[in-house]
Amino acid sequence: MLDTLTTLSVPYLLALFALTVQWLLAVWQQARVGRRPVLAYLAAPGLAALLGAPLAQAEPLFGLGAALLLIAAYWGGAYALAPADHHRKALTRGRFIFLFLAVLGAAGQGFELPPPFWVLWAAALLLSLGYLLSSGRQAAAPVTAPGLALRFGVLTSPAWPDLELRLEGDHARLQNIGSSRLLLAGWSPSGQNGWLRPQDTQGRALSVLPKGGTALLSPWPAGQNGVRVWYVRQNAPQEALVFRADWTPLDSPQRVLN
Repeated sequence: MLDTLTTLSVPYLLALFALTVQWLLAVWQQARVGRRPVLAYLAAPGLAALLGAPLAQAEPLFGLGAALLLIAAYWGGAYALAPADHHRKALTRGRFIFLFLAVLGAAGQGFELPPPFWVLWAAALLLSLGYLLSSGRQAAAPVTAPGLALRFGVLTSPAWPDLELRLEGDHARLQNIGSSRLLLAGWSPSGQNGWLRPQDTQGRALSVLPKGGTALLSPWPAGQNGVRVWYVRQNAPQEALVFRADWTPLDSPQRVLN
């Protein structure tokens, strides 16, 4: 089978290069959707076996490499959901293997090392590149803030508020005290049929309020005694929510927020 592959010909090397690029691209694409390689890492020794087969003129080595590549590409358990700490672990492993190989490769330049050494070195290098690409963060989902239609749908007031309101002279300040980012739609004084956009500290319309972040409600009508804020949680965008706060007038003996 390998009679014509007794040396590393240019077409053979180009084919190996194409397979390598295809595998690395697949690892990167899976990382972007929150998945990590499992059996897919077998592609690294598989490509190394295909590289070493012509040098050793070993037909079984060629067959082994092809089998490992097929498992890495098509087996059901080739990829799995990445745990929360996968980014850190994969990045650490990839960097460690890469640095180790760099030192090992530099030290081996002064010696006549056999071809199998460099084949194994190439396999480890592919493995380190796979770890580094797999450490990529999942692509952020596009954030789409709700609009005016949210006000006229079915609304729910959460049992425990996601927002905290503070009055500060000519404006009010909202703070996200919930457990996730909030997508703000608009707000209105409770006694008026208005629709205003929350703002940041520079007066620009603010749609996304991160956990712990603040937004300003301005302009603030004089003598206002309540507010309504329409929003959704980013981790549950299908649930339309409204934040209600009412208090007694400013000149009342008891001015208490509900």
